[in-house]
Amino acid sequence: MKAARTVVSTLLVASAVNLTLMVPGGFVETRDFSAYPATVLGAFNVFLTVLGLGSFFLAYRVAKAGRGYGWAALAGFAYVAVYLLDLGRIFPVPPNPMSTLLATLEWIGTALGTALAAAALMLRETEGAEPAVRTRLPMPALLALSALAVVIVAFATWSAMGL
Repeated sequence: MKAARTVVSTLLVASAVNLTLMVPGGFVETRDFSAYPATVLGAFNVFLTVLGLGSFFLAYRVAKAGRGYGWAALAGFAYVAVYLLDLGRIFPVPPNPMSTLLATLEWIGTALGTALAAAALMLRETEGAEPAVRTRLPMPALLALSALAVVIVAFATWSAMGL
Protein backbone atom coordinates (compact mmCIF):
# COMPACT_ATOMS: atom_id res chain seq x y z
CA MET A 1 0.00 0.00 0.00
CA LYS A 2 2.82 2.37 0.90
CA ALA A 3 4.58 1.60 -2.40
CA ALA A 4 1.40 2.48 -4.30
CA ARG A 5 1.23 5.84 -2.56
CA THR A 6 4.85 6.46 -3.45
CA VAL A 7 4.29 5.65 -7.13
CA VAL A 8 1.32 8.00 -7.51
CA SER A 9 2.95 10.76 -5.43
CA THR A 10 6.15 10.50 -7.45
CA LEU A 11 4.26 10.67 -10.74
CA LEU A 12 2.35 13.72 -9.52
CA VAL A 13 5.55 15.52 -8.51
CA ALA A 14 7.37 14.51 -11.71
CA SER A 15 4.43 15.74 -13.82
CA ALA A 16 4.31 19.06 -11.96
CA VAL A 17 8.07 19.60 -12.22
CA ASN A 18 7.98 18.75 -15.93
CA LEU A 19 5.17 21.27 -16.44
CA THR A 20 7.11 23.88 -14.45
CA LEU A 21 10.03 23.58 -16.86
CA MET A 22 7.73 24.74 -19.66
CA VAL A 23 6.43 28.00 -18.17
CA PRO A 24 6.26 30.68 -20.88
CA GLY A 25 9.19 33.05 -20.61
CA GLY A 26 11.41 30.33 -19.19
CA PHE A 27 14.28 28.48 -20.80
CA VAL A 28 12.16 26.04 -22.81
CA GLU A 29 8.91 27.78 -23.83
CA THR A 30 9.91 30.75 -25.94
CA ARG A 31 7.07 30.81 -28.46
CA ASP A 32 5.05 33.99 -28.99
CA PHE A 33 1.35 33.76 -28.11
CA SER A 34 0.60 37.46 -28.55
CA ALA A 35 -2.11 36.71 -31.14
CA TYR A 36 -4.30 35.35 -28.33
CA PRO A 37 -6.31 37.73 -26.14
CA ALA A 38 -4.93 38.23 -22.62
CA THR A 39 -8.10 36.71 -21.16
CA VAL A 40 -7.60 33.45 -23.08
CA LEU A 41 -3.93 33.23 -22.10
CA GLY A 42 -4.75 34.18 -18.52
CA ALA A 43 -7.46 31.52 -18.26
CA PHE A 44 -5.16 28.90 -19.76
CA ASN A 45 -2.37 29.88 -17.38
CA VAL A 46 -4.76 29.69 -14.42
CA PHE A 47 -5.65 26.15 -15.50
CA LEU A 48 -2.00 25.14 -15.86
CA THR A 49 -1.08 26.74 -12.54
CA VAL A 50 -3.90 24.99 -10.69
CA LEU A 51 -2.87 21.73 -12.36
CA GLY A 52 0.78 22.14 -11.39
CA LEU A 53 0.36 23.44 -7.85
CA GLY A 54 -2.59 21.11 -7.29
CA SER A 55 -0.38 18.18 -8.25
CA PHE A 56 2.06 19.06 -5.49
CA PHE A 57 -0.78 19.20 -2.95
CA LEU A 58 -2.27 15.94 -4.27
CA ALA A 59 1.14 14.26 -4.00
CA TYR A 60 1.24 15.29 -0.34
CA ARG A 61 -2.32 14.08 0.24
CA VAL A 62 -1.76 10.72 -1.45
CA ALA A 63 1.55 10.14 0.35
CA LYS A 64 0.25 11.18 3.75
CA ALA A 65 -3.32 9.86 3.74
CA GLY A 66 -3.65 7.43 0.85
CA ARG A 67 -6.50 9.57 -0.50
CA GLY A 68 -7.02 11.61 -3.65
CA TYR A 69 -6.50 8.89 -6.26
CA GLY A 70 -9.55 10.02 -8.25
CA TRP A 71 -8.22 13.58 -8.40
CA ALA A 72 -4.77 12.23 -9.29
CA ALA A 73 -6.27 10.29 -12.21
CA LEU A 74 -8.07 13.44 -13.37
CA ALA A 75 -4.77 15.35 -13.17
CA GLY A 76 -3.10 12.64 -15.25
CA PHE A 77 -5.78 12.97 -17.93
CA ALA A 78 -5.43 16.77 -17.83
CA TYR A 79 -1.66 16.56 -18.39
CA VAL A 80 -2.18 14.20 -21.34
CA ALA A 81 -4.84 16.47 -22.86
CA VAL A 82 -2.75 19.64 -22.50
CA TYR A 83 0.31 18.10 -24.12
CA LEU A 84 -1.49 16.29 -26.93
CA LEU A 85 -3.47 19.42 -27.82
CA ASP A 86 -0.20 21.35 -28.09
CA LEU A 87 1.71 18.60 -29.89
CA GLY A 88 -1.22 18.21 -32.30
CA ARG A 89 -1.17 21.98 -32.92
CA ILE A 90 -4.80 22.28 -31.82
CA PHE A 91 -4.38 24.72 -28.91
CA PRO A 92 -2.50 26.92 -28.44
CA VAL A 93 -1.20 27.54 -31.94
CA PRO A 94 1.55 30.17 -32.09
CA PRO A 95 3.12 31.29 -35.38
CA ASN A 96 6.60 30.08 -34.44
CA PRO A 97 7.44 26.37 -34.20
CA MET A 98 7.92 24.31 -31.07
CA SER A 99 11.54 23.63 -30.12
CA THR A 100 12.82 20.05 -30.03
CA LEU A 101 13.39 20.31 -26.29
CA LEU A 102 9.83 21.51 -25.69
CA ALA A 103 8.39 18.72 -27.85
CA THR A 104 10.52 16.17 -25.98
CA LEU A 105 9.35 17.47 -22.60
CA GLU A 106 5.74 17.38 -23.79
CA TRP A 107 6.10 13.75 -24.92
CA ILE A 108 7.66 12.93 -21.54
CA GLY A 109 4.75 14.75 -19.88
CA THR A 110 2.28 12.73 -21.94
CA ALA A 111 3.92 9.49 -20.79
CA LEU A 112 3.98 10.66 -17.17
CA GLY A 113 0.32 11.73 -17.36
CA THR A 114 -0.71 8.40 -18.86
CA ALA A 115 1.17 6.46 -16.18
CA LEU A 116 -0.30 8.72 -13.48
CA ALA A 117 -3.88 8.26 -14.69
CA ALA A 118 -3.46 4.48 -15.00
CA ALA A 119 -1.82 4.05 -11.59
CA ALA A 120 -4.31 6.31 -9.84
CA LEU A 121 -7.29 4.55 -11.41
CA MET A 122 -5.96 1.15 -10.38
CA LEU A 123 -5.39 2.36 -6.83
CA ARG A 124 -8.66 4.21 -6.53
CA GLU A 125 -10.26 1.00 -5.29
CA THR A 126 -7.97 0.98 -2.24
CA GLU A 127 -8.90 4.51 -1.24
CA GLY A 128 -10.41 4.67 2.20
CA ALA A 129 -9.07 1.23 3.20
CA GLU A 130 -6.93 2.90 5.86
CA PRO A 131 -7.98 5.24 8.65
CA ALA A 132 -8.34 8.86 7.55
CA VAL A 133 -5.40 11.17 8.17
CA ARG A 134 -5.92 14.91 8.18
CA THR A 135 -4.18 16.50 5.19
CA ARG A 136 -5.41 20.06 5.17
CA LEU A 137 -2.85 22.74 4.62
CA PRO A 138 -2.59 25.46 7.24
CA MET A 139 -4.04 28.87 6.30
CA PRO A 140 -0.59 30.53 5.89
CA ALA A 141 0.39 27.81 3.42
CA LEU A 142 -2.85 28.28 1.47
CA LEU A 143 -2.30 32.04 1.34
CA ALA A 144 1.30 31.56 0.20
CA LEU A 145 0.18 29.13 -2.53
CA SER A 146 -2.51 31.58 -3.65
CA ALA A 147 0.02 34.41 -3.86
CA LEU A 148 2.44 32.15 -5.76
CA ALA A 149 -0.34 31.20 -8.17
CA VAL A 150 -1.12 34.86 -8.91
CA VAL A 151 2.57 35.58 -9.59
CA ILE A 152 2.92 32.51 -11.84
CA VAL A 153 -0.20 33.35 -13.86
CA ALA A 154 0.82 37.00 -14.26
CA PHE A 155 4.39 36.11 -15.28
CA ALA A 156 3.34 33.34 -17.68
CA THR A 157 0.64 35.45 -19.33
CA TRP A 158 2.92 38.47 -19.64
CA SER A 159 5.73 36.34 -21.09
CA ALA A 160 3.46 34.44 -23.49
CA MET A 161 2.19 37.72 -24.90
CA GLY A 162 5.74 38.83 -25.59
CA LEU A 163 5.45 41.93 -23.45
